[in-house]
Amino acid sequence: MKRTLLACLLATALPAILPTGLAAQTLKPFDMTPERPADVQPAPGIPAVVTAPAAPVIDPTTLRRPFLPFEKLTLAGEDDRRSFTVSLTAEQAAAAQTITLGYQNAIVIAPESSRLSVTINNVTLGETPIASSDRVTGLALAIPAGVLQPGANVVTIAAHQRHRTDCTIQSTFDLWTDIRPQESFITFAAPLVGRLTQLNDLAAVAPDGKGRTAITIVAPAMASSGSADMLMRLAQALSLRVHGANQTVTVRADLPPVTQTSGLTVFLGTQSELADLVPTLPASAASGPALGYVPLPMATAGSSGAGPTALVVSGPTPRAVQTALDRLLPPADAATERHSLATASFHAPDAPLLTGEAKLALSRFGLTTTETTGRRMRTEFLVGLPDDFYASAYGQAELLLDAAYSSAVRPGSRVNIYVNGDITTTAPIAAGSGGLMQHLPIRLSLRHFAPGVNTVAIEAVLVTDEDAVCATGTPAQTKPRFALFDTTEFHMPDFARIATSPNLAATVGMSAPYGEDQPRPTALYLDRPTAESLSAAATLAGRLAMSAGKPIPLETVGSPEGLDNRNALIVGTLAQLPPALVAQMKVATAAQANWGDLPTHAIATAPSAIDSWRGQVSGTGLVESASRVNNWLRRNLDLSLDQLHILPQSETVYQPPRSADLIMAQAESPQAGGIWTLATAPTPKDLERGMAALTAQALWNKVSGRVAALDSQTATVATLAPQDIRLTPTQPFSIGNWRLIAANWMSTNILYFALLFLAAFAILGVITTLLLRGLGRRHG
Repeated sequence: MKRTLLACLLATALPAILPTGLAAQTLKPFDMTPERPADVQPAPGIPAVVTAPAAPVIDPTTLRRPFLPFEKLTLAGEDDRRSFTVSLTAEQAAAAQTITLGYQNAIVIAPESSRLSVTINNVTLGETPIASSDRVTGLALAIPAGVLQPGANVVTIAAHQRHRTDCTIQSTFDLWTDIRPQESFITFAAPLVGRLTQLNDLAAVAPDGKGRTAITIVAPAMASSGSADMLMRLAQALSLRVHGANQTVTVRADLPPVTQTSGLTVFLGTQSELADLVPTLPASAASGPALGYVPLPMATAGSSGAGPTALVVSGPTPRAVQTALDRLLPPADAATERHSLATASFHAPDAPLLTGEAKLALSRFGLTTTETTGRRMRTEFLVGLPDDFYASAYGQAELLLDAAYSSAVRPGSRVNIYVNGDITTTAPIAAGSGGLMQHLPIRLSLRHFAPGVNTVAIEAVLVTDEDAVCATGTPAQTKPRFALFDTTEFHMPDFARIATSPNLAATVGMSAPYGEDQPRPTALYLDRPTAESLSAAATLAGRLAMSAGKPIPLETVGSPEGLDNRNALIVGTLAQLPPALVAQMKVATAAQANWGDLPTHAIATAPSAIDSWRGQVSGTGLVESASRVNNWLRRNLDLSLDQLHILPQSETVYQPPRSADLIMAQAESPQAGGIWTLATAPTPKDLERGMAALTAQALWNKVSGRVAALDSQTATVATLAPQDIRLTPTQPFSIGNWRLIAANWMSTNILYFALLFLAAFAILGVITTLLLRGLGRRHG
């Protein structure tokens, strides 16, 4: 009874004793969660400790975007720079915080007088002494707000380098700074790497740590009939949208095993084919064409909910998928003539395309007035030429040089001009008390130019008395010795325009003849629709679309008979191709069985190799005489015995060397109605890897001639020039163009020119005799 009375009193008095807020609380259901620490009220005057919620788990790779489009960027010499564009989404441009360069330099570089700087959109972010010869150092520079913009941003990395002890010109070739792509990145404040939201964001796809932009197409029905055409069209559309300098396309039927924030993953197929692979497939894919982004299924977004995205091209039927794919194609350019070649992704700005006589200042190529205090200054620019450029044997371009040099420059100084890595001209500098050169003409032979992108380099080599002394402890030179002004002009004369075949340089440079308007689509023949052959074909198709500046209509054929008498691309392993097709490409059919079978050391010790070298060393009287004549012709007349022929020469059968991982060959179709281009390798894996390596920017422009062989071990391309060349008119008839065509043809067929010259003299003699016969007085 007492206990009951006490409980009633406590129940009545407790509301009056406890605070009002606490008494008003309602009871919660029984909590089955693990025990939590009891709530402790802070003492009066001590602020309460607020426990922050757990931070979201963020993949660090989504915060750092690689941006270098090169496998390795080397800044060489005393002054070097490289400009290229980096495309970002609107969100990435707003959230960018820092840019980091991982670099390592030569040990001979003097850090007290050498600098490395970074500029974005003409805003210099900062510079640092070059002092990292023993390790890779990260140079982190803050990016001010508003410097980056959505879309393309021009990044310039420049190095000013001086030698520690040596003052010779030769020592400048020992100066280098390597910028490592895997250690260079842009850091964002939010996980935005690999996250795309709009169609135009495809240009912001990031390269990986090796400078490669990898596009992975997941197509569950890739082996079905008709899928190859759709895959090639998708590869071209993506390549034109992304436009990476070193792009590869991989085709597979399942999900990639590893998730990466770099590159792009694309799902292609009907709604039923993709349902199991893409849990977040848009519901609209069941009723109509669907083109959009979904979270990457393989990625782990974490509690932040952010992560990389993948592109989906889908629909309920194959026709609907094709409609969605058509929406992905970039809008066609209204202009019918191209005025530039897209090179800004690896060398900004875009290279102007010269289709005839033109005169452009260096400022048009993105160069500015440059001064140097060193011994060797080098700068370069890019020039584009059309696929029907036909002036390799005659004619000269001009560089109208605007420059100045100080009184310190001595005799022996010179200006060297290089075209595509070959020295073309050397112009001496008239040393004295200094001088100013205004539009000094320097002629460049057109033989070094080719269709597509051409690199022209200007190098000033300066000799001074100070460098000859090279006193120890002398401070670095601060007074400019040489200046190159941006008013210097490059003058390209009018040149002949007619297509030549076979011509792989025109194919890789301008996608000729496949990028031209044709009555029928280009045929594509694959040995087998495997992942490797489809990947190689997609990489090649994408690269050709970039060279053409537009998609190339392709039609997959199932047999060589389907190639007909039209332009064609042939992709496959050599052993799986029909022998008749291999023979048509002027490739040895015996290589189908023995290409790559023997190791390299077995070949070197073979008796035939020894006998061959013995014959080359000792020689015969006939061989030595022919070699002596050939050397004399080349040295004195700039000719060779190969040019001294009258009858048309036939192409020799090409035997692929065992060192080659992949070859490209070009030949006419059997009825000479089309141009066939073959890409082949010993194995399917070699085909996929070799095509990815060959289409890299560093090697792609080295492909030329009738055959090009890739050696991946040495990263070199060996070429074979054609012997039988066919000319195909591409321009409306004009006397001026045909006069230039005749000039170039006569220069390459010197005996025809000599015979024509002798015939003209004979005709002139006959006419003169006939005219003089009736004049004068006859005797007798």
